[in-house]
Amino acid sequence: MKYGVIMHKETANMGDDIQTYAAAKLLPSVDYIIDREHIDTFRTENEEAVSVVMSGWWFWQKWNWPPAKCINPLLLSIHLNNYTIYNRGTPIKDKWLEGIGGEYLKKYGPVGVRDKSSLTFFEEHDIDTYFSGCITLTLPKQKKTEDAGEYVVIADLNEKLKKKAYEYLEGTNLKVVEVSHRCKYRGSDATFEERMKAAEDLLTLYQNARCVITRRLHVSLPCLAMEVPVISIVDLKEVGNITRWEPYHEWLHYVSNEDFFEHNFEYDFVNPPKNKEDYKKTRQALIDSVNAFVKESSSSDKTAEELYRLDYTDQEIKDWQYDLMKWTLEEWLHSNRGMMKRYNDSKSKVESLKKDVANYKKQLADNRWTVRNFAKKVVKKLKK
Repeated sequence: MKYGVIMHKETANMGDDIQTYAAAKLLPSVDYIIDREHIDTFRTENEEAVSVVMSGWWFWQKWNWPPAKCINPLLLSIHLNNYTIYNRGTPIKDKWLEGIGGEYLKKYGPVGVRDKSSLTFFEEHDIDTYFSGCITLTLPKQKKTEDAGEYVVIADLNEKLKKKAYEYLEGTNLKVVEVSHRCKYRGSDATFEERMKAAEDLLTLYQNARCVITRRLHVSLPCLAMEVPVISIVDLKEVGNITRWEPYHEWLHYVSNEDFFEHNFEYDFVNPPKNKEDYKKTRQALIDSVNAFVKESSSSDKTAEELYRLDYTDQEIKDWQYDLMKWTLEEWLHSNRGMMKRYNDSKSKVESLKKDVANYKKQLADNRWTVRNFAKKVVKKLKK
């Protein structure tokens, strides 16, 4: 059996590659790299079967589902695009679960998800699901370096928080290393090996830090896995955070933006406390799931066609994808027409209000001129 990993080839976030790296470390080999956004058109040599851990942030493009027939999937550590669920980023919120899209998940389930909002979404749509946790919790420890323990890493803090972090570290004799998970792989010709090396180098930097200060989930969870002291700055009032950070914030030393800025927390950056160990059961369960998947697939001599669980022809799948795209386009156009009308109405109101404000300012200026002239006349009469 051949094995493959999911990669977001045009990602702007190193967290995606760290997830790919974590999955790769659990497999006996990486024979294929599958682009997350083109998983339906992926092909293996001679249409051979390839077993794939399907971890990642899914369903940005709903019509690139279901995966190609040659893929034997382990639905694990899946996160739904929460912009769709909570921010109404598309009219296609759950339409993609009708018919073939949902049937695929039911046939290959249960679906292991990495957050509570994805869990709730699947449960509401009668998809067998469970909380598996994020694949990055399985990361192995990296090599030790000569400067281990001599520095603190600050990962993707805004300027205000970063300035505070420097204040807290002043006088500690610890070097500060700033890093960011922002990357530019869109249109890049970097190879898989080069990208995995970049991810490993970053993880090695975290591994050897005295502690790490971050707002990134995929900095915090790798640090848990590698047992690197980490403090996470998380504003759980933001929907985008709570949907992705449940239940991980309970497993971490974390503080809100406001409390970090006000120093309303206890954390010794020189002698940082050990991380909590709540995650370890989830970590082991993830490792066991992948090991069982590898064991089962490695002993199988079935072809991709024999392993495939849906009874649809290629044309039927294409028709379903086309109908989904067509429906989405029509719904989006309809929504956009309404939004454009509301926008233009609001724009007209704004212009009207601007004219009113200008008139009021003119009247106020005229009144002030009248009052000043009247006051001058009164003063002049009083002097006489």
